[in-house]
Amino acid sequence: MSLATPPHQERPPENPQERLARLRAYRVLDGPQEPAFEELVRRAREAVRAPMAWLSFFDGEREWVKARSGVALQELPREQSLAFGRSEPGAFLLIEDPESPQLRSHPLFGAQMRARFFCAMPLTCPDGTVVGALTIVDRIPRILSPQERSALENLAALAVARLESRLEGPPAAPGPALAPGSTPGDAEVRIGHLAREYQRLTELLEEEIGLRRVTEEGLRVEKEFSDAVIESLPGAFYLVGPSGELLRWNTNLQVATGYSAAKIATMKPADFISPKDRPVIEHAVREVLDHGKEMSVEAEIVDRIGNVRPYAFTGRPLRMGGRNYMIGVGRDITMRKRAEQQMARAKERLDLALTSSSLALWDWDLKANRVYFNESWASLLGDTPRESTFPGEEVFAWNHPEDRDVFVAAINNAVKGVSEEFDCEYRVPNAAGEWIWVHSRGKVTHRDEAGHALRLTGTSTNVTKRKAAEERAEYLATRDALTGLPNRVLLHDRLEQCIVNASRNRAGFAFMFIDLDRFKTINDSLGHQVGDELLKRVAARLTACVRASDTVARLGGDEFAVILENLGDGGDGDEGAQAVAEKMIASMGAPMLIDSQHLNTSCSIGISLYPNDGKDSATLMKHADVAMYYAKEKGRNNYQFFSAEMNARAQERLSVENYLRLALRRNELVIHYQPRIKVATGELVGVEALIRWQHPRRGLLPPGRFIEVAEDSGLIVPIGEWVLEQACARIAEWQRTLKPGLRLSVNLSVGQVVDGDRLYAAVSQAMAASRIDPATLELELTESILMQNIDEKSALLRRLGELGVGLAIDDFGTGYSSLSYLKTLPVDSIKIDSSFVRDIHSDPDDLAIIKAILAMAHSLRLSVVAEGVETEAQFNALRDLGCDEYQGFYASAALPVAEFERRYRK
Repeated sequence: MSLATPPHQERPPENPQERLARLRAYRVLDGPQEPAFEELVRRAREAVRAPMAWLSFFDGEREWVKARSGVALQELPREQSLAFGRSEPGAFLLIEDPESPQLRSHPLFGAQMRARFFCAMPLTCPDGTVVGALTIVDRIPRILSPQERSALENLAALAVARLESRLEGPPAAPGPALAPGSTPGDAEVRIGHLAREYQRLTELLEEEIGLRRVTEEGLRVEKEFSDAVIESLPGAFYLVGPSGELLRWNTNLQVATGYSAAKIATMKPADFISPKDRPVIEHAVREVLDHGKEMSVEAEIVDRIGNVRPYAFTGRPLRMGGRNYMIGVGRDITMRKRAEQQMARAKERLDLALTSSSLALWDWDLKANRVYFNESWASLLGDTPRESTFPGEEVFAWNHPEDRDVFVAAINNAVKGVSEEFDCEYRVPNAAGEWIWVHSRGKVTHRDEAGHALRLTGTSTNVTKRKAAEERAEYLATRDALTGLPNRVLLHDRLEQCIVNASRNRAGFAFMFIDLDRFKTINDSLGHQVGDELLKRVAARLTACVRASDTVARLGGDEFAVILENLGDGGDGDEGAQAVAEKMIASMGAPMLIDSQHLNTSCSIGISLYPNDGKDSATLMKHADVAMYYAKEKGRNNYQFFSAEMNARAQERLSVENYLRLALRRNELVIHYQPRIKVATGELVGVEALIRWQHPRRGLLPPGRFIEVAEDSGLIVPIGEWVLEQACARIAEWQRTLKPGLRLSVNLSVGQVVDGDRLYAAVSQAMAASRIDPATLELELTESILMQNIDEKSALLRRLGELGVGLAIDDFGTGYSSLSYLKTLPVDSIKIDSSFVRDIHSDPDDLAIIKAILAMAHSLRLSVVAEGVETEAQFNALRDLGCDEYQGFYASAALPVAEFERRYRK
């Protein structure tokens, strides 16, 4: 940094009041911009060749800008003013490059202007009072020449002369102030003197500016030439300052980065580079600026919209004003990189082909019937590499007996010209006596004048691994990877063959679908490893139950299929299939020891017979599937033959499922509400939501007609969510219009409980939409649902309980009825199954069971609801036992919305 002031001269102490009075006399404070001062500022910029300049006045509190060029500055408070912020404001101030932290943090040198050069020439009145300053600023460090300083001094004096000419009264002459009693004649002399001085300064300034313009014209020509050179460079040119900022660049850099010139002016070289390459660029720039070294690096440039391209950057130091700068060029090397990658890949492929190739060259002299092999042939056979020659007869004899005809035919076709080349795969023994597959290719390379082949040349390679892979691929394509049994593809092929053979021979066969019972429970509880081992054991047992000519296949999961061939044309076909099915069921009944655990499983079997139950594969498989599901409905662990009645039931079930899907979209489902009554008072305390289906043709259907189908098809989940949403909205309305605090009970299905997260979200959404008190909603689950994977159910019920909803056990007494899970689960109430209530007044056992349930529940502080109360005798018995609530026909059947409102509206 360079600070300069004029030689010391006597100056009266600063008088703020005198300065302010003089500024008022000049009539410059808070006035508009004036062309005369703006022209003076423009001349100052030209004289010093700086981008920014302004002329300002100081009123004691602020530096107020009267004229400016290249800058939008309006004013500076005293604490931010460099010219007037010191103890002796107004001294000539020159900062050629800021070095101190205080100056670098100043707004003029920081983000506001990013100045690196500052010069303030004071505006000094004839009596020595400093009223302002002429300021020049540049963004690059520079040195002020004596000629430039002289020009600024003249311009400052010219500005003061313009101010003095504004005085209405006698202006003060240089030196002592006008003495009291001076005459107007003295003032006229002074004005004339001032005018001559103003004229002299103007002439001197014009002369100096003329010389400056001649110099600047030469500099302009040189700049235009340098700009043209920079713009013509094939890459992106850049000039980097000592602090790492970009000072100059060409259009190519803007095009490459997509940034505007204004944006580039605020960035550093590393800002254009991808994050992974920035450390390399930053290090290279510092090497040039700090140590004066040249650099050449490659890095990825990232343009404004995120495109990434490789660039090669060069940089070299440039010494100016005692500081290091960096000048360099960046070139796009995308095409070069792409070519290098292509060459690398080509070289890699070539190297791979040369190193991995095991081609053996051979040359067959057909006239002498001798075959030459290079050393790779011995390596191919697993022997020591060596060249060798063998008689043609011996070469023929090497072939596997099954391949000799193919080999001879291929040779003859090539020799006779039937085919253009010899191409054959065959087996020969290797050095260890094992058969290996060889692929040989060649062509006739020499014939005599008559066209007879004289020489056959080609190559051979070992393809044993490929042949094995092909055989393995064929095996995997038709076999189950876990059990090794035929898969669905091979089963379908064999079933088609059976149909053809049975039709030709007028015989019959049986097709069996086999599904393991409760396999999912074993797989989920003990893990997939145990489940896979169980499937392998089942496959082995099923295979042991049939003949070698029969087919046992695995279709996937726990489903198997069996084809029993040659069972006759109907009379004894079913008896043979029946015997095999009974044998299979008995075999499955024996325990299996897997991972030190004795596992028991069973199977359900469906059987269809050809041709009675179908004459094509699709029909036979469909009918066997129908029979298998009928076996499951019969309680599992049994077999069933297909019948027309089963098909009708299956069609009915499918029809119900299809129409049920439409019912959701057509709003055919409705909800009836059954009252829950408090036993002690007969008061209505709640309702249970029960779904019905208003079928367009069959009328109102109870849930028993379609719920099972909904559960099997997965429709129970969206249906359950619809019931929950509709019932919550209804109970919210009834709590306002019928009875505050009325409770709602909604049943949950197995399908809903399986996906705990979805059920939790559905309950939360229904309560949020209806805005009911969570305590008035009760969710009902059966014991059988709870006891399936009770740990997960317990976690789900606790999450639901945290919402504030009530939880009830439905059909209590028909399942486990265990105190242990009542203690561990967040249950609020239990519902006694109607089977116990039905004979409570006549069956002592039912009475004892209900009495025990009530005692147990009340001891656990659980509420008890009796279901299916239809008679007064049943009601009286429950009342005497202390039952809390009841529901059933004795109070009311489930009612439609309108009828319920008519009955219970106040």
